[in-house]
Amino acid sequence: MRVISGKARGRKLRYPKLPKSKRLRPLTGQAKEALFNILAREVQGAKFLDLFAGTGSVGIEALSRGASLAIFVEHDRKIVQTLRENLELTGFSDRAEVYCLDVFKAIKVIERGGGRFNIVYIGAPYAVPAGRQGSPLLEGTMKAIAGIKIVDKDGVVIAEHSSRDKVEESYGALSKFRDSKYGDTVLSFYKEVQ
Repeated sequence: MRVISGKARGRKLRYPKLPKSKRLRPLTGQAKEALFNILAREVQGAKFLDLFAGTGSVGIEALSRGASLAIFVEHDRKIVQTLRENLELTGFSDRAEVYCLDVFKAIKVIERGGGRFNIVYIGAPYAVPAGRQGSPLLEGTMKAIAGIKIVDKDGVVIAEHSSRDKVEESYGALSKFRDSKYGDTVLSFYKEVQ
């Protein structure tokens, strides 16, 4: 995993040794590059929220490309330690906050603190049991975000999911305006309907 572009371009990111049952599924370089090409104009100066952040690859890419702040939410302490190391390696610790919390608790804390974001990225795990479609974590997170005010009025929410998963066309006032597919990974883009 490397930072693709911007201030920390080419910087290799650390990845923790984890048991097979806890392995992360980082966004591929191709999908990450495409994501930031789509978001090109929105990233500069943006406040970026990276949910289910893992080692921080997506939020760090945003910081490298000029985001003013990134907040990372990841519940696993070992992974959070690696995320903090990656922020140190890239020199972005001063523009980042890390919450070692369950995503649903974290977004309530963020809302109470008045946090508002231009870009919200949801990288929820999407390995689902056989015969079941969809990611309960993604569905729950989309519904939770749609029910509170943490996305700026012109902000965008990106949901990463498997091509086998069906996501809704809208969650509350958030309405899907674009899908982009990269192998099995799909990025669904949502904005608030005005």
